Amino acid sequence: MRKANVNNQLLTTDSWDTICFPVKSVPARDILPNPYRMIPTDRQHFIVGNMPSEERQIFAAQSPRYSLIPNSVIRDAVTEVTGIEQPVHIRYSRNGEYAINVILPDETTVGPNDVIQRQLTFTNSYTGKSQFTIQGTEMKRVREQKVRVAFFRQICSNGMMGWADEFVSLDQYLDWLVTGQTPEKAKVKGLEWVYESAETLRAYQHMFTHRGINLNQFRAFLVNFLRDFLRYAQDCPSPTHDVFTIMQDRAVTDRQEAAKLVRNVGVSQKLVDAAMERMATEECILGSGPNAWLLYNGVNHALFNGNSGLTLPARYDLDEKAFHAITAHYVL
Repeated sequence: MRKANVNNQLLTTDSWDTICFPVKSVPARDILPNPYRMIPTDRQHFIVGNMPSEERQIFAAQSPRYSLIPNSVIRDAVTEVTGIEQPVHIRYSRNGEYAINVILPDETTVGPNDVIQRQLTFTNSYTGKSQFTIQGTEMKRVREQKVRVAFFRQICSNGMMGWADEFVSLDQYLDWLVTGQTPEKAKVKGLEWVYESAETLRAYQHMFTHRGINLNQFRAFLVNFLRDFLRYAQDCPSPTHDVFTIMQDRAVTDRQEAAKLVRNVGVSQKLVDAAMERMATEECILGSGPNAWLLYNGVNHALFNGNSGLTLPARYDLDEKAFHAITAHYVL
């Protein structure tokens, strides 16, 4: 599992301005004073950001072929499609990792009073350590799987991926948990319509590897993609939401067993303790007994709020593992 340094604490903001500072790729020779000579010939460009109220920061050293995706490009595409007033909840690190949650107006509940809303989730990085994704899906793989729905939980500002949404139905997802084999037609609702022709495919197939990106073309693609996705997400059922509803009815009778279950998927003991504490807090807030829904939310909250050296991709990886493990233990 990829880890960053121990100072990768995630911060939060509800403003695009916090993460849309100027950033660009600059030849190292323009920054380093003479007579320095760069030995790694494959990494001769620095990714430099002018962060708000701070000095310039170098996020990474990259190849001249590396294509930077500024957060402002994502913001501009979202604003064009959803409107300038669309609320956002953004988690970011000073090391240059970003999880951008655009909260959509349609909402539902899990249980009697736990409100969740659908959201768009983008991940981006100025470090070169992780790919640009929508809903946790690398865009180069979008033709092979259905894009997940994601959820924003109001009670704690959690952002949750639709980890079961690659499956057509709840039954197929539960069958996969039992057998460990993906059903043959589990992923039939892909976004193949994005690639309407072989010519379109050729134009975009290189776009999402952070190499050779034409930002104008990329922004146009995002605008079209988001328009189609919003129509799709509004009507599409979510097996993940079905799992949430069942989780809410499954009591956690042994807290030590629950903690061990989460620890076994690779979550550190420190974050497991934080997850169990968060679950207890939410029991009081909601007037509920311990259940699998609150357990999963405790894990999600700990992973994305805890002080950890984990990168964003590593946090999402553990979140997915915990979701499947909790479902398998308490729902099957």
